[in-house]
Formats: sequence, C-alpha cells, structure tokens
Amino acid sequence: MPKKPDIAHIKSTANAQLATASRRYQEAQQRQLDYLVLRWIASMTAVEVYAVWERYAEKRLTAALVYYPQTFLADNNIRGLKSISVGLAAVLVRGSSRYFDFRSVGDLIDRGDRLLGNSQNPFRHLPASKKVYLDTLGAIRNYVVHQSESALAAYKRCLSDVYGIKSKPRPDEFLNAIDYRRDSPARRRPRIFGLIQVVEDAVNCL
Repeated sequence: MPKKPDIAHIKSTANAQLATASRRYQEAQQRQLDYLVLRWIASMTAVEVYAVWERYAEKRLTAALVYYPQTFLADNNIRGLKSISVGLAAVLVRGSSRYFDFRSVGDLIDRGDRLLGNSQNPFRHLPASKKVYLDTLGAIRNYVVHQSESALAAYKRCLSDVYGIKSKPRPDEFLNAIDYRRDSPARRRPRIFGLIQVVEDAVNCL
C-alpha cells in the first residue's frame, strides 16, 4: 500500500507561505518605503501568491488522485491495480508537461473531473465568489510577468467584471490601492491583502 499524502501538511505549508508573503508586504508598508517601491512589491507579491496557489492546486490534485484512483483506473480500463503512488499521480496530473499549469479555475476543475470524476474532485467545492478572484489573480500575474496584449486584455476584463473598475490602473497601482467595496475580501486594506485572503480561503476549503 503506497504512502498517502498528508493533506493537512499540504494546507499548512501553503498557509505558511501566504502568511510570509502578507507579512513581507505589511512590513514594507510600515517601513514607509518609497511609494513606487511599495507598488512594485505589491505586484511581485501577487506573482508569488499565485505561484503558491498553483503549487497547492497541483499537490492537492495529486493527493486526491492517490486517495481516489477508482475513476482513473476504471476509465482507462486498468485491471489488477487498486492504488496509485504519489509519484505516478504527480506524473498523471502534469500530463506531458514538466510542470503543472492551468488557464483558469474552470480548467482546473475540468482536469480534476477527468482524473477523479465529479464526486471526488475537491475543486468543485470552491465557491463561485472565490473562483472569480482566483482567476483575477491569475490575470494580474500573467500581465505582470508577460506584458502581452492578450494578458493586458484579460487583466482589464477581470478588473471590470470583478471590481467594477472602468479606468484600469497598472497592476502595481491597483494592488497597492485600498479596496473600499463592502463585499471586499479585505475591506479598507490594499487589494493585495484581499487576494491573499481569497487564496487562503480556497486552500482551507479544499
């Protein structure tokens, strides 16, 4: 019987990484760094936080496949095998790529369905309100990193749909600005804190 992943440890590791990112930005605020430097830190924090979410999603999906291999084994007509090791599960989750990558939460859910079936897919438990923020964080990360026209269009669309912003600021300005909306994940704090909170909530509800 292969050793099964410790899901509680996977969650605690992700939460610790998120806490570190949040604390680093907060300390930069308290030191009253130059405004443009603080904005740059906010954008780099968003990149880091989305990386935490990506790696957590990969490890959580891998763990789910180890715990619930039945759908994959049945769908692929694999007989004589009742379990899947962590190493094999990681290979199956990544597919033909050397790393795990997904375009959106919807894409992540589809991958989980194919491997696990709908009933055992943990990402189906994500509330719709979390999904839109996670995809927004992904759009912010992509624009910060790639600076492409398609990434810019996706970034602007998310700011319009999720935050109701018509005049789109650059990501560093957007993330460093205070979110006053009543339904904000972290009201009266810089928007980066709200996005960190959303990732933390997603980690803990899966």
